[in-house]
Amino acid sequence: MTIDYRIRNIVIAAALAAAAVLLTVIYVTSARNDAATGKESVTVYVPSKDFAVGTAGSTIAGSLEKQTIARKYAAPAAVDSPAQLKGLYLTQPVFKGEQLTMNRFALPKEQGIRSQLSGNERALQVPGTANQVLAGTLIVGDRVDVVASLKDPNDNTNVKSSVVLRNLQVLQTEEGDNGSTLKSTDGNEHAVVLAVTDEQAQRLYYVMKNGDWTLQLRPVKKPKDSNRSVDTFTTVLAGGGK
Repeated sequence: MTIDYRIRNIVIAAALAAAAVLLTVIYVTSARNDAATGKESVTVYVPSKDFAVGTAGSTIAGSLEKQTIARKYAAPAAVDSPAQLKGLYLTQPVFKGEQLTMNRFALPKEQGIRSQLSGNERALQVPGTANQVLAGTLIVGDRVDVVASLKDPNDNTNVKSSVVLRNLQVLQTEEGDNGSTLKSTDGNEHAVVLAVTDEQAQRLYYVMKNGDWTLQLRPVKKPKDSNRSVDTFTTVLAGGGK
C-alpha cells in the first residue's frame, strides 16, 4: 500500500509539472505572437484641420491624411478607409492631427434634432406653463408664432403686445427622442424645443426674461400672416381686429 501511494504521488507530481511546462510554453508563444502583432504596421487617418459636431463624413474624408503606425498604437475603431465615413455625421468634435475613430460618427437619424439644423439655425429649449407651450397640443414639425406682451422699461404703464416671431419649427415636445421626457430646468413643468436663427434666439430670450408670452399654433394648410401690428390699451378697446 505504501509503495502504491508513493507511486501515485510521483505520477501526480509529474503530471502537474508537465502541465506547468505546457502552460509556460503556451504563454510564451502567445506573448511572442502578441508582440509580433503589435509591431505590425496598420494605416490610420487623421484630419488636416478641426471639425465641429454635425460635419458630414464626406466633407471630412476629403481632408484626411494617411499615416502608417504600429498596430499597438492604433486607437480602437480607428478609421482605416475614408469610404467608411460615407453617409455619417460627427457627433463629437475632432481636432487636427488626432486619430479619427468611428466612435465619433453616427447616422443622421441618430443625431436627433442636430440633423435638422444648419447654417445660422439654432435649437432653443423654451420652458413655460402648459398654456404657454401648448403642452399636449404641439407635435414635432408643427409651426408656431410667439405672441408677447412687454412693458416699456422706462414706463411700466406703457404695455404693448404683438406677434414678435413667426413660423418657428417645433423640433421636440415633451415626448422627446426615443420616448425620453423633455424637462424644464427653471421651475416650470413644461418645455418645447424650437428651431430659431441666432438673431431670433436673442429676441425670444429677451421676451422670455422680460415679458409675458405664449406660443400660438399656425395652420398646416396655406398659412397666412396679417399685417404687423402692435396693440395697446387703446387699440384693444377700439377693436377692429380681423
